[in-house]
Amino acid sequence: MHILLAILSTLSLVAFLVIRANYMVEALKNLSYEASGIKGVIRRFFFKRKAGTHPLALIEDPREAVLALMVAIMKDRGDLTAEQIADLEYWAEYRLNYNNPKEMVKLARWHVRDHVESGAVLYRLSKGLTRQCSGEQRADIIDLVESAARGRKRATNNTSELTDLQAHTVQQLKYRFGDVRQETYLQ
Repeated sequence: MHILLAILSTLSLVAFLVIRANYMVEALKNLSYEASGIKGVIRRFFFKRKAGTHPLALIEDPREAVLALMVAIMKDRGDLTAEQIADLEYWAEYRLNYNNPKEMVKLARWHVRDHVESGAVLYRLSKGLTRQCSGEQRADIIDLVESAARGRKRATNNTSELTDLQAHTVQQLKYRFGDVRQETYLQ
């Protein structure tokens, strides 16, 4: 009889351990499910944060930001003409050293497609440009943006006057880069 009791107690101990192990496995599955849920929450949070950021603020390459700013300041006079697009492609190739200037101009035009004035584009891009560019590069950016506002053929003569909006954007660019004091244009 005591042998039978020993066998039954051993079997009950094994059954108890198997059931507990099963509970342990189930608990680990739930824990891993919760961990993946937390991981998903974190991923969703950062995705929403990035998706909520303005597309212009996501531009990391300073050359791309300058080209977008040049497109915006040229658009202040109206829709871009074929001559202005050719000017942008020229600057993209020879001043910004792009291998594929046409594609970069298309990308820059796409970046500023919804903006009606260059000041809004400058507001979004100036923080990144200020952080990433040295003083000499900033002076070159100011020169490029002013040249874009005047146009390539007219920039050499320096006879083309900037519109009030373009002049204000150039002045704000200089102010944000620490080149001049801020002024306001009232008219």
